[in-house]
Amino acid sequence: MKMLKTGKLAVFLAALVIVATALPLFASSLWDNNGSLFADRKASGVGDVIMVRVNEDIDDSDEGQTSSSKTTDENVNSGFGILDFIRAFGFGSSSAMSSNTTIERTKTIDARFSCLVVDVMPNGNMVIQGDRLLTSAGEKMNVRFSGVVRPQDVTHDNTVESIRVANAEIVVAGKGTISASQRPGIISQIMKMIF
Repeated sequence: MKMLKTGKLAVFLAALVIVATALPLFASSLWDNNGSLFADRKASGVGDVIMVRVNEDIDDSDEGQTSSSKTTDENVNSGFGILDFIRAFGFGSSSAMSSNTTIERTKTIDARFSCLVVDVMPNGNMVIQGDRLLTSAGEKMNVRFSGVVRPQDVTHDNTVESIRVANAEIVVAGKGTISASQRPGIISQIMKMIF
């Protein structure tokens, strides 16, 4: 009887081992295998979000000078013979034009953008783009930031300074009462086209 119990136990254990090895095992863990104990997660793939600190000061000035002058002096002598009714006459004209133009622009942009990684280049550099629409008192301002970021320029808190972004492009476009008041009126535009 003892042998029968031992035999049944051996058969049961063998069946249990066969079933256990045939079925896949699943286990949950608190550890994320994609993470690291020593580093924060940084943007590295398409769809990841990266924070860009934009601090740009743009000073621009253009200066132009134009001058021109023209003098015309024409004379017709008196007629003779059959054309003696023609009297001598002359006319002259002169014109002068001078213009000095100076344009100075100063713009400061200090903002933070959450940009999406829209492409990863073969060398690992990330193409980023972010849009921000700001609306205040009837004014709409759309700011778009795009450029290329090297992975080593991304800091531990997943941010990058705008001066470290290659091919950085910042486009600011606004609509509203302030933008409309800075445009010349229709009559001024027509006069400018004619003259």
